[in-house]
Amino acid sequence: MRSPSFFFLALLGLPATAQPQAAPRPNVVLTILAGAGSGNNLWGIGKQPLLVAGTANHDTLAIGRSIGSSLILGASGTYFLTPNVGLHAELSYLGLPLDSSCRLQPPEQPDADHKNQQMCDNLQAVEGSGGAIAIFAGVTVRAGSQHAFSPYLRGSVGLVNMSRSTVEVVSSYSDSTGILEREIISDPSPRHRSVMLGLAAGFTTPLGPGYQARVEVRDIVTSLERVTGRATDLGVAPIGTRTYHHVALVLGFDIVLERTRGRRY
Repeated sequence: MRSPSFFFLALLGLPATAQPQAAPRPNVVLTILAGAGSGNNLWGIGKQPLLVAGTANHDTLAIGRSIGSSLILGASGTYFLTPNVGLHAELSYLGLPLDSSCRLQPPEQPDADHKNQQMCDNLQAVEGSGGAIAIFAGVTVRAGSQHAFSPYLRGSVGLVNMSRSTVEVVSSYSDSTGILEREIISDPSPRHRSVMLGLAAGFTTPLGPGYQARVEVRDIVTSLERVTGRATDLGVAPIGTRTYHHVALVLGFDIVLERTRGRRY
């Protein structure tokens, strides 16, 4: 129902004053993102016996596995059911490269080729490799959706797929017969997939009509397999799981596919 002032102004032939419009509110958003995530120490065995190939002697190694810091790349979509609450889904490359450390503890058992020393040196020389893909979905809660600064919180659940075992350790040495590969710690049943939980906080700010910038800090929580004790001469070691946190800083570029215009009263 129109107000009496509208009809009064119409009778006088004067234009009615329109209700002021609020800034448009992003309703459907596509985000392209990039960032960097932290690493973790996964496990370490301070005194791992290792048989010297071709002999009955053992060397002792200090050996371990860690996840290095890495680049994050991905894309996500968010649909807001209400002005403040939305659903999001994301596909990301997390990296999570696996690094191995190895040090031969004195005294070294003598063999002409220093095979175990070669294997340790080769493990140390190899840069972190492997990668992880994450797919997850969750809920976004935001405030100030029609303002220049709009903070938000996100909770997510999904899966992380690792390309390499976090347990298996393989290296190589050379002798008169050539280059030989040897398994130091085996993983007969590698678990490449694990559940991921995520919590993030950030903000968006408009760049222009239909575009936004995004800054976000996120905590990615995963459960990964780790070695919990010494391996046998056959490379069989006790294996357990542990929860790890990977903190990341992410920058995003938002494309606003749909906007809802509000009204101030």
